[in-house]
Amino acid sequence: MNFYCYKKWSFQKLKKSFFYKLIIFFTLLFSNQIQAININNLLFNKNSFKKNYFFFNQLIKKKEKGIFLKTFDFSSKKNFLNQIQKNHDICISRKITIAIDAGHGGKDPGAIGYSGLQEKKVNIEIALKLSKLLNNDNMFNAKLIRNDDLYYSLKKRKDFLKQNYVNLLISIHADSSKKEYVSGASIWIVSNIRMNREINNFIKKRLTTYFPKNIENIFKDNENDIFLKKTILDLQSYNFQKIELDLSNHILEQLRKNIKLHKIHPNYASLEILSSIHIPSILIETGFLTNILEEKKLKTSDYQNKIANSIYLALKNYFYNFFKSKCF
Repeated sequence: MNFYCYKKWSFQKLKKSFFYKLIIFFTLLFSNQIQAININNLLFNKNSFKKNYFFFNQLIKKKEKGIFLKTFDFSSKKNFLNQIQKNHDICISRKITIAIDAGHGGKDPGAIGYSGLQEKKVNIEIALKLSKLLNNDNMFNAKLIRNDDLYYSLKKRKDFLKQNYVNLLISIHADSSKKEYVSGASIWIVSNIRMNREINNFIKKRLTTYFPKNIENIFKDNENDIFLKKTILDLQSYNFQKIELDLSNHILEQLRKNIKLHKIHPNYASLEILSSIHIPSILIETGFLTNILEEKKLKTSDYQNKIANSIYLALKNYFYNFFKSKCF
């Protein structure tokens, strides 16, 4: 194993740079901390690792840049790719656990349509149908945050996510508007500003959140290294957003085949339910209860089945392709 260590005045500048984040990432990667970075075997693909392998080799050769780092012997590309295959075999053997959040409930009815249809009832019906589809598939394990008409605060919903081992959150809602003609489904993901705020709060306030064991160990061993924690969480957040965008587009593509879309691309918002820092999260607005025609459709089991089946097929296709071609 070869080690290179260069200390120059430029290290303090480097520590604040994007390259320092890359250095930390690859140091963790090649020191058998791969699952701490990939977070539940969902992040990064084989092709990107191949590219990074060559990039990192070039990076450590630039001694004149004053880079301070520890590197490993990359002389054996075979060993590198064997590790990728090993992680791939582990990855495809695991079920994907999806938390399904039926919005509102109990004393909180959510939006109310012209005929009196309450959003909470539409949400739970679609959530139950989606949960059944997922649990009947060996690839998935669905967990309902609520499976009845009880009120769960946003704090309680987020606590459920913090305390349970899940890979993805799908939050089901129905929309409303002052304009009666507005209709169609849309998807929302968390904004970068909100996610950055959540990460900073987690670090400063030392909040408790469930992470995979490897990441827990890194945080425990480096309890006072705020920059290391921030770097890992920033890298994680960047890849979560990529998953959210890709998966949202898959869901929108399936929904388009069966129902009308209000917006054809994912939207960003500072929503509390989407602000968990340890899992990708998506909120689906299934339609507008304030549109008379769409309210009638959302009330029917047939239309609810179309929505649930579209989401299920999108999840199935996305993760099947992910494991087939990208999971390392």
